[in-house]
Amino acid sequence: MVDLPISFSIAAAILFIGFLGNIFFKRTGWPDILFLVAAGIIVGPILNILPKNAFIQFLPAISTFTLLMILFRGGMGLNLFEVLSKGFRSLFQASAYFALGTFWTAIFLHFVMGWEWINSFMLGSIVSQTGSVVIIPLVKKIGVQEGTATLLSIEAIVTSIYNIVFFSALLEARLGGVLNFTEALTLITAKFSVGAIVGLIEGILFLQIFFLLQREEFTYMLTLGIILLSYVISEELKGSGALTVLILGIILGNSEEIFRIMRRGHSSHLLEVKRRLENLQAEISFILRTFFFVLLGLVLDISQSSLFTALIYGLPITSILLASRFLVASVSTWRSPMFRERKIITGMCALGLTPALLSLIPLQYNLHNSNLYPAIITNLIILTNTITSISALKYRRKQRERSAT
Repeated sequence: MVDLPISFSIAAAILFIGFLGNIFFKRTGWPDILFLVAAGIIVGPILNILPKNAFIQFLPAISTFTLLMILFRGGMGLNLFEVLSKGFRSLFQASAYFALGTFWTAIFLHFVMGWEWINSFMLGSIVSQTGSVVIIPLVKKIGVQEGTATLLSIEAIVTSIYNIVFFSALLEARLGGVLNFTEALTLITAKFSVGAIVGLIEGILFLQIFFLLQREEFTYMLTLGIILLSYVISEELKGSGALTVLILGIILGNSEEIFRIMRRGHSSHLLEVKRRLENLQAEISFILRTFFFVLLGLVLDISQSSLFTALIYGLPITSILLASRFLVASVSTWRSPMFRERKIITGMCALGLTPALLSLIPLQYNLHNSNLYPAIITNLIILTNTITSISALKYRRKQRERSAT
């Protein structure tokens, strides 16, 4: 039986840690991720105040819900028409970085570390991203030029989407016993096709319902129910529920442009509902990201052998990601004013919430090397966030020196 006082005390402690982490970022400029993970390590493996087994049992439901919220919010924040018309460089940056990072990480894991192909690509699809919870506030704080800020912001949103969609498909292939890469690719293509079709159909229906009920109270709460139901329907039809939810978010986020194409009015009531939904999601996101970063510290094995193993993986993968970022950034910014800022674009490599969340999922299924996932990702989060913080500090120092001369 659940001990309510203890459960509430744990929840309160995690919320306090999240609040302090936010203050930590504002005061120091260093990502609060480092503070949250460190707090988890202290209250978990070091002091053993919070046992990790108390959280693992709730992971399946909470992790799935968190993934859906990340995807839906990411879709809502993606102005598809603007990206397609003006954001080619940003889309190229995100897609090429994800593809290169995933591919070369998988090559390293397969040929150097001896992992199976499917497992190699699973981990590769987790690490090839930049965290919007770190990057977007930081680029605003250090004052990069507008084009660079847009590129980095879109990259962070799009790569997080790629993470979830591709990892989910690869995981299902792995759980289904598919170890052959060709078979896995066929399965992924089929799931994507079904998920996309279901998402488009449900998205158009959802938009009509949303338009009709916009004046009703708590319409934004109805949206959460529709998100969960859409995921279930898509999964039951053997599609990608994650992709379906993403498309729902994109359709809602671009509703104004869609209604304009359909020659329908776009009232202020609908905008108000969207604003409330975004505020609700921001608050949910704060709670969930605090929970998962603290949990990542809780489940970390801090024995010397485990930390050494994580470092063996962490340093080469970080090098692969940085090399991939520099190459892609050099191409994506070619013949633009952003080219001179390709170094800061490379340095903005911090991993965020999505890898932390995905790294815990293999533990639920007791997959091969599942205990290594949190250790490797925690190591990468610390390394990449440190690199990002140092890059930001160096960039601000150069900007001040230029202003002084």
